[in-house]
Amino acid sequence: MFDFTGNRHFGLVQDEEAFARAKEFIGQGLADGSLPITIDREFQGLEKLPEAMQYMSSNLASGKIVITI
Repeated sequence: MFDFTGNRHFGLVQDEEAFARAKEFIGQGLADGSLPITIDREFQGLEKLPEAMQYMSSNLASGKIVITI
């Protein structure tokens, strides 16, 4: 998204109108289900943080990694 809307941290000129359109598009897609969120694995509790970080660094995840506290 930032390739098209800009991001000062990446040295890209910010386009506020494009960023607002992108946020609206993504928000609507999440709300209506056309952009589903895939949760690959959920870890329960902060004590599982090292395990979650190890799983994330393995590059085996095919969706979001969630830590529930």
